[in-house]
Amino acid sequence: MLKKIISEPLIHFLLIAIVFFIVFDRLNNDSATANTITVSEGRMEQIRQSFLNRWKREPLPDELANAAQHYAINEMYLREARALGLDKGDKVIDRRLRQKMDFLIEDLVTAKEPTDEELQSYYQQHIENYQTLPIYSLQQVHISIDRSPEQLAQKINQQLALIEQGLPPTSEVTLLPNRIDHKYSLQIDRLFGDGFTDKLQDYPLSTWSGPVSSSQGQHFVFIEQRQPAANKPFESSKNKVLKDWQYQNLQQAKASFEQQLQQIYHIERESSQANKDSE
Repeated sequence: MLKKIISEPLIHFLLIAIVFFIVFDRLNNDSATANTITVSEGRMEQIRQSFLNRWKREPLPDELANAAQHYAINEMYLREARALGLDKGDKVIDRRLRQKMDFLIEDLVTAKEPTDEELQSYYQQHIENYQTLPIYSLQQVHISIDRSPEQLAQKINQQLALIEQGLPPTSEVTLLPNRIDHKYSLQIDRLFGDGFTDKLQDYPLSTWSGPVSSSQGQHFVFIEQRQPAANKPFESSKNKVLKDWQYQNLQQAKASFEQQLQQIYHIERESSQANKDSE
């Protein structure tokens, strides 16, 4: 098991960091008596900076002393609460500790800066995430589906007959625009429902096609112009590529760390008395 941990550098560093924090905390606890509250120079600087951020000015000596006293009294409360075991089984505290572990893993992952070659490779492997949206100019004729299936089929056949005769289909009253000029696919999908423009990709230009279903009903479309998606240049997408690369690495690190934890810990599931009696 140790060989598996050592074989993964990220997990190796993560476990070292966790052990370091535990040892550091134990040493600090041993070096100070239970009744001593130490306000270090670093803590005083944090208190001063917190005052400055809040009030936009430097604290006066008495104000700084009062803030330090407030910190010390807060520490006294925390120690008494821990001595009483009030931190045990507290979901709020448990949730905060889990967040701290997540932040620790995230800090370790984001500390590694990728090379341009690594980002280029990630960019090429996920090129579909770095493309412009398709652009359409089209006309549409709306057919309401607020009728029986037989009536809807009859209405659609009437429109198809008009198209076969070289005539445009006739639209019904609708709040949807009959004409759309140079709009991104995302903008059109907001009007007609998600995935509507995906159905238009293979339709020919300059002819009536359909019917096309949407969340608003059925439609016949006359596509005048279609500008397909195009790859964005790497340089203009570099910041997003970096964020995506870091996010993927973070998810992989968490999954790997959780796998290692499950090899270290043993999970026991207790059966209820009712289940035991039924066996």
